Amino acid sequence: MTASCSNIFVARQPIFTRNKEVFAYELLFRSGLHNYFDPLQDGEEATSKVITNSFLLIGIATITEGKKAFINFNEEMLLKGYPSLFPKEIAVVEVLETVGATPEVLQACERLVGAGYVLALDDFLYEDRFLPLVKLARIIKFDIRLMSFAELERQVKIVSRYNVKLLAEKIETNEEFEATKKLGFDLFQGYFFSRPRIMEGRDIPGSKLHYLQVLKLIQNEDYDFSELSMYVSRDVSLAYKLLKYANSAYFARRQKLESIEMAVAMMGQLTLRKWLSLMMLSYLADDKPSELLSLAAFRGSFCEMIAGQLLGLRKEAGMYHTVGMFSLLPAMLDRAMADILPELALPEVIQEALLSVVATPISRTLSLVIAYERGDWDTTIELGENLAVNLESLPLLYAQAIEIAQAQLTE
Repeated sequence: MTASCSNIFVARQPIFTRNKEVFAYELLFRSGLHNYFDPLQDGEEATSKVITNSFLLIGIATITEGKKAFINFNEEMLLKGYPSLFPKEIAVVEVLETVGATPEVLQACERLVGAGYVLALDDFLYEDRFLPLVKLARIIKFDIRLMSFAELERQVKIVSRYNVKLLAEKIETNEEFEATKKLGFDLFQGYFFSRPRIMEGRDIPGSKLHYLQVLKLIQNEDYDFSELSMYVSRDVSLAYKLLKYANSAYFARRQKLESIEMAVAMMGQLTLRKWLSLMMLSYLADDKPSELLSLAAFRGSFCEMIAGQLLGLRKEAGMYHTVGMFSLLPAMLDRAMADILPELALPEVIQEALLSVVATPISRTLSLVIAYERGDWDTTIELGENLAVNLESLPLLYAQAIEIAQAQLTE
Protein backbone atom coordinates (compact mmCIF):
# COMPACT_ATOMS: atom_id res chain seq x y z
CA MET A 1 0.00 0.00 0.00
CA THR A 2 1.44 3.39 -0.93
CA ALA A 3 0.42 6.79 0.33
CA SER A 4 -1.70 8.91 -1.93
CA CYS A 5 -4.01 11.87 -1.58
CA SER A 6 -6.98 9.55 -1.27
CA ASN A 7 -5.48 7.48 1.53
CA ILE A 8 -6.60 9.83 4.27
CA PHE A 9 -8.07 8.51 7.50
CA VAL A 10 -9.70 10.96 9.84
CA ALA A 11 -11.65 10.43 13.05
CA ARG A 12 -13.27 13.03 15.26
CA GLN A 13 -13.52 13.22 19.04
CA PRO A 14 -16.12 15.59 20.46
CA ILE A 15 -15.23 18.31 22.95
CA PHE A 16 -18.12 19.25 25.22
CA THR A 17 -19.22 22.34 27.12
CA ARG A 18 -20.38 22.29 30.74
CA ASN A 19 -23.92 21.70 29.41
CA LYS A 20 -22.73 18.64 27.47
CA GLU A 21 -23.21 20.37 24.14
CA VAL A 22 -20.57 19.83 21.45
CA PHE A 23 -18.16 22.78 21.34
CA ALA A 24 -15.69 21.38 18.81
CA TYR A 25 -14.10 18.20 17.49
CA GLU A 26 -10.48 17.14 17.74
CA LEU A 27 -9.41 15.59 14.45
CA LEU A 28 -7.17 12.53 14.36
CA PHE A 29 -5.40 11.79 11.08
CA ARG A 30 -3.45 9.03 9.40
CA SER A 31 -2.13 8.93 5.86
CA GLY A 32 -2.99 5.36 4.96
CA LEU A 33 -3.27 2.94 7.82
CA HIS A 34 0.32 1.82 7.47
CA ASN A 35 1.55 5.42 7.36
CA TYR A 36 4.00 4.95 4.51
CA PHE A 37 5.65 8.11 3.22
CA ASP A 38 8.10 8.69 0.41
CA PRO A 39 11.48 8.59 2.24
CA LEU A 40 12.66 11.43 0.01
CA GLN A 41 9.79 13.63 1.11
CA ASP A 42 9.92 15.66 4.31
CA GLY A 43 7.77 13.92 6.94
CA GLU A 44 6.23 17.10 8.34
CA GLU A 45 5.43 18.39 4.86
CA ALA A 46 3.77 15.10 4.01
CA THR A 47 1.71 15.23 7.20
CA SER A 48 0.63 18.76 6.45
CA LYS A 49 -0.38 17.83 2.91
CA VAL A 50 -2.44 14.95 4.22
CA ILE A 51 -4.35 17.21 6.58
CA THR A 52 -4.72 19.97 3.99
CA ASN A 53 -6.02 17.56 1.37
CA SER A 54 -8.51 16.16 3.83
CA PHE A 55 -10.20 19.56 3.99
CA LEU A 56 -10.86 19.17 0.28
CA LEU A 57 -11.28 15.41 -0.15
CA ILE A 58 -13.23 14.49 2.95
CA GLY A 59 -14.88 17.79 3.76
CA ILE A 60 -13.91 18.89 7.25
CA ALA A 61 -16.83 21.33 7.43
CA THR A 62 -19.13 18.32 7.10
CA ILE A 63 -17.26 16.21 9.61
CA THR A 64 -17.17 18.99 12.23
CA GLU A 65 -20.72 20.14 11.38
CA GLY A 66 -19.57 23.76 11.24
CA LYS A 67 -17.86 23.63 14.64
CA LYS A 68 -14.22 24.27 15.47
CA ALA A 69 -11.61 21.67 14.55
CA PHE A 70 -8.72 21.10 16.97
CA ILE A 71 -5.65 20.09 14.93
CA ASN A 72 -2.32 18.96 16.42
CA PHE A 73 0.91 20.67 15.37
CA ASN A 74 4.42 19.80 16.47
CA GLU A 75 7.34 22.24 16.69
CA GLU A 76 8.57 21.70 13.14
CA MET A 77 5.12 22.33 11.67
CA LEU A 78 4.66 25.48 13.76
CA LEU A 79 8.01 26.88 12.63
CA LYS A 80 7.18 26.18 8.99
CA GLY A 81 3.90 28.05 9.32
CA TYR A 82 1.65 25.13 8.43
CA PRO A 83 -1.26 26.20 10.68
CA SER A 84 -1.83 29.20 8.42
CA LEU A 85 -2.84 26.79 5.65
CA PHE A 86 -6.13 26.27 7.51
CA PRO A 87 -8.97 28.76 7.89
CA LYS A 88 -8.79 30.52 11.26
CA GLU A 89 -12.59 30.39 11.48
CA ILE A 90 -12.42 26.58 11.79
CA ALA A 91 -8.97 25.56 12.98
CA VAL A 92 -7.82 25.63 16.61
CA VAL A 93 -4.02 25.31 16.64
CA GLU A 94 -3.25 22.62 19.20
CA VAL A 95 0.39 22.86 20.29
CA LEU A 96 1.67 19.42 21.26
CA GLU A 97 3.26 18.86 24.68
CA THR A 98 6.59 18.08 22.99
CA VAL A 99 6.93 21.67 21.74
CA GLY A 100 9.49 23.78 23.63
CA ALA A 101 8.97 27.43 24.53
CA THR A 102 11.89 28.58 22.39
CA PRO A 103 12.11 32.14 21.01
CA GLU A 104 11.38 30.77 17.53
CA VAL A 105 8.27 28.91 18.70
CA LEU A 106 7.02 31.95 20.60
CA GLN A 107 7.45 34.11 17.50
CA ALA A 108 5.52 31.59 15.39
CA CYS A 109 2.70 31.46 17.95
CA GLU A 110 2.60 35.24 18.25
CA ARG A 111 2.15 35.49 14.48
CA LEU A 112 -0.72 33.00 14.58
CA VAL A 113 -2.48 34.75 17.46
CA GLY A 114 -1.96 38.09 15.75
CA ALA A 115 -3.61 36.65 12.62
CA GLY A 116 -6.68 35.64 14.64
CA TYR A 117 -5.98 31.95 15.36
CA VAL A 118 -6.98 30.32 18.64
CA LEU A 119 -4.07 28.58 20.36
CA ALA A 120 -4.54 25.50 22.59
CA LEU A 121 -1.83 23.79 24.66
CA ASP A 122 -2.13 19.99 24.64
CA ASP A 123 -1.48 17.63 27.60
CA PHE A 124 -0.24 20.58 29.62
CA LEU A 125 2.05 20.24 32.64
CA TYR A 126 2.92 23.61 34.12
CA GLU A 127 6.51 24.77 34.38
CA ASP A 128 7.63 28.40 34.65
CA ARG A 129 9.37 28.17 31.28
CA PHE A 130 5.98 27.65 29.60
CA LEU A 131 4.52 30.91 30.96
CA PRO A 132 5.02 32.84 27.67
CA LEU A 133 2.99 30.16 25.86
CA VAL A 134 0.29 30.26 28.55
CA LYS A 135 -0.09 34.00 27.98
CA LEU A 136 -0.61 33.42 24.25
CA ALA A 137 -3.00 30.50 24.58
CA ARG A 138 -6.77 30.70 24.91
CA ILE A 139 -7.34 27.02 25.77
CA ILE A 140 -5.23 24.77 28.00
CA LYS A 141 -5.82 21.01 27.95
CA PHE A 142 -5.07 18.88 31.00
CA ASP A 143 -4.96 15.09 30.73
CA ILE A 144 -6.44 14.10 34.09
CA ARG A 145 -4.71 10.71 33.87
CA LEU A 146 -1.25 12.30 33.97
CA MET A 147 -1.42 13.58 37.56
CA SER A 148 -3.18 13.25 40.88
CA PHE A 149 -6.33 15.25 41.52
CA ALA A 150 -4.45 17.37 44.07
CA GLU A 151 -1.75 18.20 41.52
CA LEU A 152 -4.40 18.97 38.92
CA GLU A 153 -6.04 21.37 41.36
CA ARG A 154 -2.68 23.07 42.04
CA GLN A 155 -1.90 23.54 38.34
CA VAL A 156 -5.41 24.82 37.62
CA LYS A 157 -4.97 27.54 40.26
CA ILE A 158 -1.78 28.70 38.55
CA VAL A 159 -3.09 28.93 34.97
CA SER A 160 -6.49 30.29 36.03
CA ARG A 161 -4.79 33.65 36.64
CA TYR A 162 -4.63 34.06 32.89
CA ASN A 163 -7.30 34.54 30.23
CA VAL A 164 -7.69 30.88 29.30
CA LYS A 165 -10.42 28.25 29.07
CA LEU A 166 -9.60 24.95 30.74
CA LEU A 167 -10.20 21.66 28.90
CA ALA A 168 -10.19 18.34 30.78
CA GLU A 169 -9.11 15.33 28.69
CA LYS A 170 -9.70 11.61 29.32
CA ILE A 171 -12.97 12.14 31.19
CA GLU A 172 -14.49 8.66 31.38
CA THR A 173 -17.13 8.89 34.12
CA ASN A 174 -19.85 11.32 35.09
CA GLU A 175 -18.15 11.65 38.49
CA GLU A 176 -14.95 12.88 36.81
CA PHE A 177 -17.01 15.27 34.72
CA GLU A 178 -18.66 16.76 37.82
CA ALA A 179 -15.38 16.94 39.75
CA THR A 180 -13.54 18.80 36.99
CA LYS A 181 -16.49 21.15 36.56
CA LYS A 182 -16.11 22.12 40.22
CA LEU A 183 -12.42 22.83 39.60
CA GLY A 184 -13.42 25.42 37.00
CA PHE A 185 -12.99 23.50 33.75
CA ASP A 186 -15.04 24.86 30.83
CA LEU A 187 -14.54 22.12 28.23
CA PHE A 188 -14.41 18.33 28.43
CA GLN A 189 -13.19 15.49 26.21
CA GLY A 190 -13.55 11.76 26.72
CA TYR A 191 -16.06 8.94 26.60
CA PHE A 192 -18.04 9.82 29.73
CA PHE A 193 -21.15 10.65 27.69
CA SER A 194 -21.41 7.15 26.26
CA ARG A 195 -20.89 5.24 29.50
CA PRO A 196 -23.99 4.42 31.53
CA ARG A 197 -24.37 5.72 35.06
CA ILE A 198 -25.96 2.72 36.77
CA MET A 199 -28.50 3.77 39.40
CA GLU A 200 -29.68 0.98 41.71
CA GLY A 201 -33.41 0.55 42.04
CA ARG A 202 -34.19 2.93 39.20
CA ASP A 203 -37.05 1.86 36.94
CA ILE A 204 -37.42 2.94 33.33
CA PRO A 205 -40.00 5.77 33.17
CA GLY A 206 -43.32 4.82 31.60
CA SER A 207 -42.72 6.88 28.46
CA LYS A 208 -39.43 5.11 27.82
CA LEU A 209 -41.12 1.75 28.28
CA HIS A 210 -43.54 2.84 25.53
CA TYR A 211 -40.62 3.61 23.22
CA LEU A 212 -39.00 0.26 24.01
CA GLN A 213 -42.29 -1.44 23.12
CA VAL A 214 -42.22 0.26 19.72
CA LEU A 215 -38.60 -0.85 19.22
CA LYS A 216 -39.57 -4.38 20.14
CA LEU A 217 -42.54 -4.39 17.76
CA ILE A 218 -40.61 -3.24 14.69
CA GLN A 219 -37.90 -5.87 15.13
CA ASN A 220 -40.46 -8.51 14.09
CA GLU A 221 -40.20 -9.08 10.34
CA ASP A 222 -43.99 -9.55 10.18
CA TYR A 223 -45.04 -6.73 12.48
CA ASP A 224 -48.67 -5.60 12.39
CA PHE A 225 -48.98 -2.27 10.56
CA SER A 226 -52.24 -1.42 12.33
CA GLU A 227 -50.69 -2.10 15.75
CA LEU A 228 -47.71 0.06 14.85
CA SER A 229 -50.02 2.85 13.66
CA MET A 230 -51.75 2.74 17.02
CA TYR A 231 -48.45 3.13 18.88
CA VAL A 232 -47.36 6.04 16.68
CA SER A 233 -50.75 7.76 16.94
CA ARG A 234 -50.40 7.88 20.74
CA ASP A 235 -47.51 10.31 20.40
CA VAL A 236 -48.49 13.58 18.72
CA SER A 237 -44.90 14.66 18.15
CA LEU A 238 -43.96 11.32 16.59
CA ALA A 239 -47.08 11.23 14.41
CA TYR A 240 -46.30 14.73 13.14
CA LYS A 241 -42.67 13.85 12.39
CA LEU A 242 -43.68 10.67 10.57
CA LEU A 243 -46.15 12.44 8.29
CA LYS A 244 -43.64 15.23 7.63
CA TYR A 245 -40.93 12.69 6.78
CA ALA A 246 -43.23 10.55 4.60
CA ASN A 247 -44.38 13.64 2.68
CA SER A 248 -40.88 15.06 2.23
CA ALA A 249 -39.14 15.46 -1.10
CA TYR A 250 -37.04 12.42 -0.19
CA PHE A 251 -39.95 10.17 -1.17
CA ALA A 252 -41.31 12.36 -4.01
CA ARG A 253 -44.91 11.34 -3.40
CA ARG A 254 -47.52 12.52 -5.91
CA GLN A 255 -50.28 11.93 -3.42
CA LYS A 256 -50.04 13.60 -0.03
CA LEU A 257 -50.23 11.14 2.85
CA GLU A 258 -52.80 12.37 5.33
CA SER A 259 -53.04 9.53 7.84
CA ILE A 260 -50.60 7.58 9.98
CA GLU A 261 -51.92 4.33 8.48
CA MET A 262 -51.16 5.56 4.95
CA ALA A 263 -47.69 6.74 5.94
CA VAL A 264 -46.85 3.45 7.64
CA ALA A 265 -48.05 1.43 4.67
CA MET A 266 -46.37 3.56 1.99
CA MET A 267 -42.91 4.06 3.50
CA GLY A 268 -41.91 0.43 3.31
CA GLN A 269 -40.88 -1.87 6.11
CA LEU A 270 -37.10 -1.36 6.01
CA THR A 271 -37.18 2.43 5.71
CA LEU A 272 -39.85 2.71 8.38
CA ARG A 273 -37.94 0.45 10.77
CA LYS A 274 -34.75 2.49 10.43
CA TRP A 275 -36.54 5.82 10.81
CA LEU A 276 -38.63 4.70 13.77
CA SER A 277 -35.58 3.17 15.48
CA LEU A 278 -33.82 6.53 15.27
CA MET A 279 -36.87 8.39 16.56
CA MET A 280 -37.26 5.99 19.48
CA LEU A 281 -33.60 6.41 20.37
CA SER A 282 -34.02 10.20 20.24
CA TYR A 283 -36.78 9.93 22.84
CA LEU A 284 -34.78 7.51 24.98
CA ALA A 285 -31.86 9.96 24.91
CA ASP A 286 -33.89 13.12 25.53
CA ASP A 287 -31.98 13.87 28.76
CA LYS A 288 -28.59 13.01 27.28
CA PRO A 289 -26.03 14.96 25.20
CA SER A 290 -27.27 15.45 21.62
CA GLU A 291 -23.97 13.97 20.44
CA LEU A 292 -25.12 10.61 21.78
CA LEU A 293 -28.00 10.37 19.31
CA SER A 294 -25.81 11.62 16.48
CA LEU A 295 -23.27 8.94 17.34
CA ALA A 296 -25.96 6.23 17.37
CA ALA A 297 -27.22 7.30 13.94
CA PHE A 298 -23.64 7.41 12.64
CA ARG A 299 -22.77 3.94 13.96
CA GLY A 300 -25.90 2.48 12.40
CA SER A 301 -25.11 3.91 8.97
CA PHE A 302 -21.40 3.08 9.11
CA CYS A 303 -22.07 -0.55 10.13
CA GLU A 304 -24.71 -0.87 7.42
CA MET A 305 -22.46 0.48 4.65
CA ILE A 306 -19.53 -1.73 5.68
CA ALA A 307 -21.83 -4.76 5.55
CA GLY A 308 -23.45 -3.86 2.23
CA GLN A 309 -20.50 -2.38 0.35
CA LEU A 310 -17.40 -4.04 1.79
CA LEU A 311 -18.64 -7.40 3.07
CA GLY A 312 -21.15 -8.02 0.28
CA LEU A 313 -23.95 -8.66 2.79
CA ARG A 314 -26.71 -6.42 1.42
CA LYS A 315 -29.51 -8.64 2.71
CA GLU A 316 -28.05 -8.62 6.22
CA ALA A 317 -27.13 -4.91 6.20
CA GLY A 318 -30.27 -4.01 8.13
CA MET A 319 -29.14 -6.13 11.08
CA TYR A 320 -25.77 -4.39 11.05
CA HIS A 321 -27.59 -1.05 11.11
CA THR A 322 -29.59 -2.16 14.16
CA VAL A 323 -26.46 -3.30 16.01
CA GLY A 324 -24.72 0.01 15.37
CA MET A 325 -27.66 2.12 16.53
CA PHE A 326 -28.52 0.00 19.55
CA SER A 327 -24.91 -0.17 20.78
CA LEU A 328 -25.53 3.04 22.71
CA LEU A 329 -28.72 1.95 24.47
CA PRO A 330 -26.88 1.49 27.81
CA ALA A 331 -25.78 5.13 27.76
CA MET A 332 -29.30 6.27 26.90
CA LEU A 333 -31.01 4.23 29.61
CA ASP A 334 -28.26 4.19 32.27
CA ARG A 335 -28.56 0.42 32.39
CA ALA A 336 -26.38 -2.50 31.40
CA MET A 337 -26.94 -4.01 27.95
CA ALA A 338 -27.65 -7.42 29.52
CA ASP A 339 -30.58 -5.88 31.42
CA ILE A 340 -32.01 -4.12 28.37
CA LEU A 341 -31.97 -6.91 25.79
CA PRO A 342 -34.61 -9.15 27.43
CA GLU A 343 -37.10 -6.33 26.81
CA LEU A 344 -36.44 -6.36 23.05
CA ALA A 345 -37.28 -9.17 20.63
CA LEU A 346 -33.93 -9.07 18.87
CA PRO A 347 -32.50 -11.99 16.89
CA GLU A 348 -29.82 -13.94 18.75
CA VAL A 349 -27.10 -12.85 16.35
CA ILE A 350 -27.82 -9.18 17.18
CA GLN A 351 -27.90 -9.87 20.91
CA GLU A 352 -24.56 -11.67 20.72
CA ALA A 353 -23.01 -8.73 18.87
CA LEU A 354 -24.35 -6.18 21.38
CA LEU A 355 -23.11 -8.25 24.31
CA SER A 356 -19.76 -9.01 22.60
CA VAL A 357 -19.97 -12.60 23.80
CA VAL A 358 -19.10 -14.20 20.45
CA ALA A 359 -16.69 -13.01 17.77
CA THR A 360 -18.89 -12.79 14.66
CA PRO A 361 -18.76 -10.62 11.53
CA ILE A 362 -21.40 -8.32 13.07
CA SER A 363 -19.60 -7.95 16.40
CA ARG A 364 -16.28 -7.38 14.65
CA THR A 365 -17.87 -4.76 12.37
CA LEU A 366 -19.24 -2.90 15.39
CA SER A 367 -15.81 -3.05 17.04
CA LEU A 368 -14.22 -1.78 13.82
CA VAL A 369 -16.64 1.17 13.68
CA ILE A 370 -15.95 2.08 17.31
CA ALA A 371 -12.18 1.79 16.81
CA TYR A 372 -12.31 4.02 13.73
CA GLU A 373 -14.59 6.48 15.51
CA ARG A 374 -12.02 6.84 18.30
CA GLY A 375 -8.99 7.03 16.02
CA ASP A 376 -7.65 3.71 17.32
CA TRP A 377 -5.85 2.92 14.09
CA ASP A 378 -4.02 -0.22 15.27
CA THR A 379 -7.30 -1.89 16.22
CA THR A 380 -8.87 -0.64 12.99
CA ILE A 381 -6.13 -2.37 10.99
CA GLU A 382 -6.44 -5.61 12.96
CA LEU A 383 -10.24 -5.82 12.65
CA GLY A 384 -10.25 -4.67 9.02
CA GLU A 385 -7.79 -7.39 8.05
CA ASN A 386 -9.76 -9.95 10.07
CA LEU A 387 -12.92 -9.02 8.18
CA ALA A 388 -10.96 -8.86 4.89
CA VAL A 389 -12.33 -5.41 4.04
CA ASN A 390 -10.59 -2.83 1.89
CA LEU A 391 -9.27 -0.40 4.51
CA GLU A 392 -8.81 2.34 1.93
CA SER A 393 -12.59 2.42 1.39
CA LEU A 394 -13.31 3.35 5.01
CA PRO A 395 -12.67 7.14 4.90
CA LEU A 396 -15.33 7.76 2.26
CA LEU A 397 -17.86 5.55 4.06
CA TYR A 398 -17.03 7.32 7.33
CA ALA A 399 -17.77 10.74 5.81
CA GLN A 400 -20.95 9.43 4.16
CA ALA A 401 -22.15 7.93 7.45
CA ILE A 402 -21.75 11.30 9.16
CA GLU A 403 -23.69 13.02 6.36
CA ILE A 404 -26.49 10.45 6.56
CA ALA A 405 -26.72 10.84 10.33
CA GLN A 406 -26.90 14.62 9.98
CA ALA A 407 -29.63 14.34 7.35
CA GLN A 408 -31.67 11.93 9.48
CA LEU A 409 -31.51 14.19 12.52
CA THR A 410 -32.38 17.39 10.68
CA GLU A 411 -35.18 15.96 8.54
